[in-house]
Amino acid sequence: MDDKTIHAREVASGKRFRFGSNWRQFLASLNDERIKFAEDSLKKMLETPDLIGKSFVDVGSGSGLFSLAARRLGARVHSFDFDTQSFECTKELKRRFFADDPEWTVEQASALDANYLRTLGKFDIVYSWGVLHHTGRMWDALDKVSGLVDEGGKFFVSIYNDQGIASRFWTAVKKTYNKSPKFIKFIMVASVWAFWELRAALARCLRFENPLPFNAWKQL
Repeated sequence: MDDKTIHAREVASGKRFRFGSNWRQFLASLNDERIKFAEDSLKKMLETPDLIGKSFVDVGSGSGLFSLAARRLGARVHSFDFDTQSFECTKELKRRFFADDPEWTVEQASALDANYLRTLGKFDIVYSWGVLHHTGRMWDALDKVSGLVDEGGKFFVSIYNDQGIASRFWTAVKKTYNKSPKFIKFIMVASVWAFWELRAALARCLRFENPLPFNAWKQL
């Protein structure tokens, strides 16, 4: 069974969220300013003016934005993501900016697939931003992906921090959301949105500010 089929079954069973749906919307609004921001953030995080001559693997590439940034900075890039739509988004971004470029490859694969990871070799920079905790086996994923780092290379990773009860609560909310029918998902999203908006409005009231986020309201 290939990764695309496995991913589709996990989404259908409610075990996995379709992150790629969000990235498809993001690509529609992608512009030069956002790409430049991604490039600048990579240079700052990696403390380098460019990535010329470096190899870069983007583990869980999502939209492909940081793969694109790394390639524009001169790196040889390999991107992979288990989510089918994220994989397609990264491919689309490559098509737009580096079509037929052999120095940037894109594949669909899992960070938990040890056999796949062994085929990739080693990289100067292993980048995985906000991804590995979504595998459901974070420590296993960290152990496997860290094996991609070449001697003297860098492993740049971002994961959720454990906030105790709050983390347990949001884990339960997310699992419920994934397994729920569409109308329940809509109610959950609307409820969370309303909670944060009311919280923000209350905070503005306590600061004696306009409780509504709309500037036009001030003129009424």
